[in-house]
This record gives sequence, structure tokens and C-alpha cells, in this order.
Amino acid sequence: MKSNVRISKLTFAIVLVLCFGALVLFVSHWHARQAEIQELAVKESILRGELEQLNAWGKWTIDYVKISRALDYLSKGRLSEEQREMLTEQIWQISRSYATDPLLILAVVAQESRGNPNARGRKQSGAFSGALGLMQIKLETAKKMGAHFGLSVETEEDLLRPEINVTVGTAYLIRLISKYGNWKDALIAYNLGHSAVDRMLQSGKPLPTKYYEHVISKYQNLMSLEF
Repeated sequence: MKSNVRISKLTFAIVLVLCFGALVLFVSHWHARQAEIQELAVKESILRGELEQLNAWGKWTIDYVKISRALDYLSKGRLSEEQREMLTEQIWQISRSYATDPLLILAVVAQESRGNPNARGRKQSGAFSGALGLMQIKLETAKKMGAHFGLSVETEEDLLRPEINVTVGTAYLIRLISKYGNWKDALIAYNLGHSAVDRMLQSGKPLPTKYYEHVISKYQNLMSLEF
């Protein structure tokens, strides 16, 4: 049975135009939505970055306060306010640059000098060992480390200046961490000297851990302070 329904050319053209128009509107709307989604994704990425930056700033602020109060606790008034502020800034910058816990640096200070900027190291015999200041650095080592970043260290008096002592001492410690790849061996080398540690490692002898354990104990003590 044949259908008597016929669609005129005009009607067909109108329907075709309407369908094409609907398709254009759909595509236009789809592109608009895609642009909105992309814009939202960009805004979300920017917001996430800002939140991460705020978190980092918050951590840096907390670290700064920890350093300042730990220095005050260790020095027991033997550092002036100006010296403490300068050291706080230095250790804070170093800890950021090398992604290092600043309280670990201060744990070395605690172990080496108990926070006394005028400390002079002694051998078991009682003779002067040559180690000076907060991080008990020897003049020869300080001269070598200072030369790497343009810091002039000429006399023992220079090493009794806290800002110089901590700068070269921390630089030396960071260098040892880079050499050995871990805090434990680096701290032992800081105490015994890297040549002695190298000989022990090459010969397969176990490294003495007493100094390392003392530093970690000091670190845990600083971590337990109320900031």
C-alpha cells in the first residue's frame, strides 16, 4: 500500500535548515562549555598552586620561629638579639636552599658547643684542639669552605663570630651530606674527619655511631620544645 504523504521541497528545505541550525547551536554551546571547563581547570590549577605556596610559607614561618627559639634556648643569653636574628635568618635560608631540617643543624650546634659562641675545643689531654665557636670548626677547614663562596676567614677571631662560624660549619656539613648521601655518615665524618671515615668504609670497618646518636638525641630534645 502506497503512502499518500508527500513532503514538498520547501518543507524539506525548512526542516534541513532547522536541523542544521540546531546542529550549529549544539556545536556552539559545546565549544562554549569546553572553554568554560578549560577556564575552570586553569583557575583550579592557579588556586592549587596558591594553596601550596601558602602551605610552604606557613611551614617556612614555623621553621623561622623554631630556629629563633631553639637558638635562644641553646645560647642561654650568650647571643645578642642582633646575633640571634642574623643566625636565624642564615639557618632559615640554608634550610630552604638545601631542603634540610634546621633543627638538625642546631642539634650539631648543641652537641659541639652547647650553644656557646666562644667555645674552644679541647683534646683529651686538655690541649686546644683548634676547633672553635658554635659548630667547632677548625681554621683550616673554615678557610677552604669560605673560599668556595667568597667568605674571607683569616683568623681564629673570625671563627668566633657566630654568623661566620655557622655559615662555614653548615656549608661543610652540607658538603659531607652530599658526599655520603645520608646524615648518619655525614655526621660521623663531621666528628672524625672525612678521611678517617673513608678509610673505615673502604676497609669495611663499622663506623662508630656514638656521636651520631648524641646529635640525634639533641635533635629529639629540640623537637620536643614548645614553640
